[in-house]
Amino acid sequence: MATMTDADVAYVRANYVTLGELCAGRAETPVDVTALIDQGLLPRPSYVLPDGTAMFPRDYLDLLDDAGAPERLRAEFERRYSGADIEEDWAGYLSGLFGVCLREVTPETIARKGELVERLEELLAEPRRDDAAWCGELRAKVDELDELERPFSPHHDRIQFGRPPTRDTLIAAPRERYRELLTQEA
Repeated sequence: MATMTDADVAYVRANYVTLGELCAGRAETPVDVTALIDQGLLPRPSYVLPDGTAMFPRDYLDLLDDAGAPERLRAEFERRYSGADIEEDWAGYLSGLFGVCLREVTPETIARKGELVERLEELLAEPRRDDAAWCGELRAKVDELDELERPFSPHHDRIQFGRPPTRDTLIAAPRERYRELLTQEA
């Protein structure tokens, strides 16, 4: 596991909440939620701080609320999911990974991120700087992915996953490389 810098810890504390904060005012206690995580019925925390504190996205319990019960969470996910690989994305959801990268962790945003990543990789593999349609689509897809994704932690996420996050490769890099094209009015 990658070590967190002080800047990483500050980012996580500013953007995520503890299990106690999530359960405040709810019927579920942190012990209840931890048991459901251990049973594989709810996602793992998106981050664990160096002091052992588990941190979760603020919308962590929203899908559970929509499902009505932990046993119905998978069915609710499947009902709302429209992506290409439900098994991979369900596993990613349960791992807590999508809480790291998405501002709102829903089956819809998980599927949409997958679609955007695939399309942006296709566009960037065959750049056509002089093609207004290509430029317009690249701009639109980069902007949409930017709206879906979190900023990511300053250091930890880049080390933890062994590669730059999609924010770096599919948002920041295209904006830098095609700056003049992506800042033009459509």
